[in-house]
Amino acid sequence: MTGMVQQPGSLPGPTVPGDITRLNPVDGLFLRGEHLAVIQTYARQLAEAVGTVGGTGVVYGYSMVLDGKTLRVGPGLAIDPSGCPLRSTAEAVLELKETAILDPNGFLRVEVGPAEWPAGHEKTYGDPCGSTCSGSGEGIQPWMETGVTVHVEPDSLPGLAQSFSRDRRGRLASAYFERERHQGKPWLATTPNGQPLNPLTRWPWAAGTERAPAGRVPLAALQRFNNNWVLDVWTARRDVGGPPAAAAWQSRLQMRPWNIFMAQVLQFQAQLSANAAVLDKIDFDTDTFKKYKVLRDFRSRVKIDEATRQELGEDFLRQVDAAARSAPFARAKSGVSLVSLGFQELPPAGYLPVPRGAPTVESAVSMFFGTHIDYRVISCDPDYIPQAVEEAQHRERIPLAQPAPYPRVDVLVPRYQSGKEAPSPWVAFVRRSEGNVQPTPTDPIDVFIDIVDHQGTTTKYTEGTAVDPKKKIVTMEYPANGWAYPGQEVSLKVLKELSEQVPEPRNMVMTVVGLASTAERRPLLSLRASLLAASLDTGLPAPPIYTFRGADKQREAIVIVFEHQG
Repeated sequence: MTGMVQQPGSLPGPTVPGDITRLNPVDGLFLRGEHLAVIQTYARQLAEAVGTVGGTGVVYGYSMVLDGKTLRVGPGLAIDPSGCPLRSTAEAVLELKETAILDPNGFLRVEVGPAEWPAGHEKTYGDPCGSTCSGSGEGIQPWMETGVTVHVEPDSLPGLAQSFSRDRRGRLASAYFERERHQGKPWLATTPNGQPLNPLTRWPWAAGTERAPAGRVPLAALQRFNNNWVLDVWTARRDVGGPPAAAAWQSRLQMRPWNIFMAQVLQFQAQLSANAAVLDKIDFDTDTFKKYKVLRDFRSRVKIDEATRQELGEDFLRQVDAAARSAPFARAKSGVSLVSLGFQELPPAGYLPVPRGAPTVESAVSMFFGTHIDYRVISCDPDYIPQAVEEAQHRERIPLAQPAPYPRVDVLVPRYQSGKEAPSPWVAFVRRSEGNVQPTPTDPIDVFIDIVDHQGTTTKYTEGTAVDPKKKIVTMEYPANGWAYPGQEVSLKVLKELSEQVPEPRNMVMTVVGLASTAERRPLLSLRASLLAASLDTGLPAPPIYTFRGADKQREAIVIVFEHQG
């Protein structure tokens, strides 16, 4: 129906119908059941229209417990996309069937929807087709009870069937979140996802948002593998997060609505907590974790002669201690990593535990992250951490096995009133914003491996020595004029080359030689060379460190020399 066209200046203007009707009571109206129904329907429709303002999702409750094949859904309140309140006051119990998932890539969405049924009993009066005025007859049910129905809806996502069992939960979460992002119909997508991208000016910027389609409220996702049901709540559940218009525009502008961000953070924390038994067994003092370079062992491996110490000045020991705390613990490969716990990617921010007995925060973070995360550890005031986590709302998720360049992550360690880092059972991580980050100047240091005859080091490496470029294995990018270790992957590559070129290092003597570009840079290169040597687990005693001025005045080098014993 088209609204009436009014003359200019007339009131009230074009008028069109809505879909909410209320009773217009007047004297003389014979009130019947249909009139009462209109009153009731008007109240419901008005409440639902207002209910859509706050957004859809769970308001409270609806906790879930999976016990074998039995799923228990607690009472709660949710708002469905049409604004209908879904309130239950009793526990719902579902018995899951093994045949509920037929698709190899399938899973189940647990959802809650509205339900109502007639209740009560009362005799019928005044209905000539029903009972008599005496009140005899079958009677009627005068009340309509409201409640909810819990549904299990089959769904599927490509690639689940090819996942290892340990990876199924994390892969489902990652794929579900990605599908959810595309279902938001982002206008500013940076990847086409198989579809051509519209020019910026082709989108209807002046148009309003669409009405949300009717549907139920998701509560959880269920998978079945290894003959067991696995429950993941936050993969599917979304708490009420705000007006639909705000969520729609955020999705269009490649932003992440707040309730989706929180769901991603909570999904990670819940899946991590499901491995609490494994995490509780981590003990850095057991034989399993003696492969880690604990702080005191690292210090003992840093060997620099007294002359170099004097050149470095009074801050030398402080620098070594700081370097030890930031060491990547290169051989921490056999511990409990996030990948081994079934994670392929992380939310843009979250929290990690610091296992009992970890010598440093870095040792725990290195174990969890593995080798494909470029992270830095930052000591900060506790009130900075929630702000930093909140600011990560719209950033990309963090892949754990992405080829270089690796995602950059800040690990935030709370610093308390004493100004020192107090022992904390957790740290926060946030994906680093790259928007305003300027490229950091670096010093490239070439690393070589050289095998010489007995006592060949002292004769081969002197002032002005050049190195055979064929013996180069890697280039390490140090911060300009800094000593901070470039990363764990470098150590792993060095160790791999060592294992190939020097299969039996126990029959050799190891020496580390630094070739500086100028005599003034020898102390800094000594520290860099010593830190590299300390990070290598060769089974040999801590090597001596020598530094000379090299032949190349533009490029510096560290040579790991192995000498055959006499």
